[in-house]
Amino acid sequence: MDSDRIIGAGREAAGNVQEGIGSLIGDNRTQARGQMNQMRGQAQNSVGQLEDYIRDQPIQAALIAVGIGWLLGRLRII
Repeated sequence: MDSDRIIGAGREAAGNVQEGIGSLIGDNRTQARGQMNQMRGQAQNSVGQLEDYIRDQPIQAALIAVGIGWLLGRLRII
């Protein structure tokens, strides 16, 4: 397991608590910050999952990257 996944899960949990506290005391700003921290945690967790996938399946990940690059090259506008 990657440190990004651990930190992301922690940030997501803390954001969930922060949102709950904001909801409990009626503070919209605290609620919004909690939701933002949850999204940041989910994004960081996703980065960690991607890193794990690349580490576990390097050839398949490289082929996917080449395929995406080829598709983006074909989509260029003249």
